[in-house]
Amino acid sequence: MDIIGTWKVAEMQDILKKEWRTAADIAADPEAPDYLTEGLKFSYRFTADGEMQVLCPIPAGVTKEQIDAALASGELELVDDSTMILERKAWKEDDGKLLFDSGEKGEILGEAVNPWKELIPVGDLLQMTTYRLKKED
Repeated sequence: MDIIGTWKVAEMQDILKKEWRTAADIAADPEAPDYLTEGLKFSYRFTADGEMQVLCPIPAGVTKEQIDAALASGELELVDDSTMILERKAWKEDDGKLLFDSGEKGEILGEAVNPWKELIPVGDLLQMTTYRLKKED
């Protein structure tokens, strides 16, 4: 699967109900929990040089002056006038598997947690933990 490009959330796992829900279903549900509706705002861009960029819209109410100040200080990087790069992570292909660096740290029973989590192809979607992403471009 060629993952280079931008991917949007197509489905999310409702961890409380232990079921997958489509983005359209979540968006149309006035009672959908915040953790689901907030997740729909993100998209993920995978670059050929092994970077996964987490993208999100600039929050409502942020002024142009605040944006300009954050850009000047290096705290903010814009993709376009309405989208920012929230986070950068690594991704790689290893032994035929697609993996991304989740950033998880710590130990379980004295063993270090492996931060590399698998990106699992599910039809034309790419499952990343509790998200299933659909390629935009």
